[in-house]
Amino acid sequence: MKKLKIGEIQLPDFQRDWIWDDEKIKSLLESVIRNFPINSIMLLECNADNMNFACRTIEGVDKASAKPQYLILDGQQRLTSLYGALFSENPVTINKNKSKKSYFYYVNMAKAIKAVENSSDVEDMIISVPSNKKLKSKGKNWDLSTPEKEFAENMFPLNKIFSGTLDWIFSYAAYYSNDECKKNFSKKFHDEVIKKICAYEIATIELEKDTSLSAVCKIFEKVNIGGEKLGIFDLLTSIFAAEVDANGEPIKLRKDWEKIQEDFKALNLNVLAAVDCLEFITALTLLVNYRNGRGKNSVSCSGDDILKLKYADYLLYKDDVIDGFIEAGKFLEEEGITIIKYLPYKPQLIPLATLFAQLKSEGKNIEYARKKIRQWYWWGVFSESYRDASRTRCAKDFADVMKWILKREEPTIFKKTDIIASKLLKKLTGTSAVYKGIVSIIFKNGAEDFLVGRNMGKSADYAESIEIHHIFPKKYCEAQNFPKEKYDNIANKTLILKNTNRKIGDNPPSVYLEKIQKQAKLSDAELEDILEKHFIDAELCRADKFDTFIVDRAKKIFDAVEKLTGREISGRDSTDIKKIFGTSLK
Repeated sequence: MKKLKIGEIQLPDFQRDWIWDDEKIKSLLESVIRNFPINSIMLLECNADNMNFACRTIEGVDKASAKPQYLILDGQQRLTSLYGALFSENPVTINKNKSKKSYFYYVNMAKAIKAVENSSDVEDMIISVPSNKKLKSKGKNWDLSTPEKEFAENMFPLNKIFSGTLDWIFSYAAYYSNDECKKNFSKKFHDEVIKKICAYEIATIELEKDTSLSAVCKIFEKVNIGGEKLGIFDLLTSIFAAEVDANGEPIKLRKDWEKIQEDFKALNLNVLAAVDCLEFITALTLLVNYRNGRGKNSVSCSGDDILKLKYADYLLYKDDVIDGFIEAGKFLEEEGITIIKYLPYKPQLIPLATLFAQLKSEGKNIEYARKKIRQWYWWGVFSESYRDASRTRCAKDFADVMKWILKREEPTIFKKTDIIASKLLKKLTGTSAVYKGIVSIIFKNGAEDFLVGRNMGKSADYAESIEIHHIFPKKYCEAQNFPKEKYDNIANKTLILKNTNRKIGDNPPSVYLEKIQKQAKLSDAELEDILEKHFIDAELCRADKFDTFIVDRAKKIFDAVEKLTGREISGRDSTDIKKIFGTSLK
């Protein structure tokens, strides 16, 4: 408690705020009084003259008079609660529902003795009273605003335990000078309760000061698994905060990131809202390592690399990375990815943005490079190369594509992965990257809603109104006994607005297309144009020729994927494909 008060034990800046409520504090105090274990705490030894992190005192300590010797990695909530209730002269201030309430904590002396002697639960052994020390609770009016009133109620103020206990006990005995039983009672309380609280021991794990930053991050995540996860960006924020900027002010990385987010939002590039702080700082680290390595093929952006990032490098390359993400956002819009919900892989944004950042800084013709970037991007989506994406994949792809652009050496991603026809057309969920990729290709083709003619790819503001639609409705297919693997795959699906989907119902295309055409007053040519943007053959649908339609549309989807990737899809005439469609999709 003394080390917390003077600041020898502090919090690393990446620790979240103290958030415990009144009930948790009372439960903790009861455990201490009854000598129950409260789990260990974990401390990191630190060098006060060479700190890796910015640090701060715990809640309730105004100013440190000593340099930090240890930082709390696990146990902040418990230590802060114990300090506030048992050691601080001030009430414990709790933030709850945007309001603040302050409490002093008292223990009922008789109930505490009973709990210690019998190891039994005792209701209302601990009470919390407002800062004025007056409380109405359970039919009783507590007034503990003077020592004499505390004596009269036999309520001991817990913040006297380490400072003023004997004075309070002597005064209590003097208050009951004519009552020998009360004198003995006060001595028993002191010996059986106060002394045991003072002697209470907490198991402590201490990490040595040379523990690596990445290990600290991983350990913190493991021990705080039930709380909000500590990210590498949080750790880097704390590392930077230990330094000062050109104006002598502590570096506030998170505030800088919030400004970047605001700038992204103002650009009205919807996909940029998906970029988080870790993806941004990973891209920046990748760019720094590539430039510092003078363009060598072997670059990395691991967690250790991020934690080694220098603030000077951050300042130097930040604007380039911002430009890279903006260019990536524009690129994705051109590719039909305008709605976050349909972004195939978030991690792929890292090498994508870094590519644009590096090419722009080198003064390269981005339009010339765009074709190769497009081929790599879509191959990554449809080969599912980023399904288990690691930073290693991001770094490898970035270096490979740069080499492809500058030296015309094809990336290894093309050699080591395949796009398999049967996987493209299998039953896909809305969370599948392949599903999102095919939807985006349909958006890229200018797909409009069947009824209202709204361009689907530009309906980002109506993302929740877009629904999956079976072109040959599911119930109709079931009634016709069509094989499920044939009608319930992406070749029989597209996206339309919710209201249009309701009006289509379970009718076959010949029925609902005629209905739509009359309601929207569309000519045959206008309806055919709308359907063509969905890769749908209008005549086959008008004639309800499901078998011919499904083969035709699957081929068109495959052709669109091959056009984007510049490579053939494998297995278009495989046994699996022939089994589902009854023919080759070559």
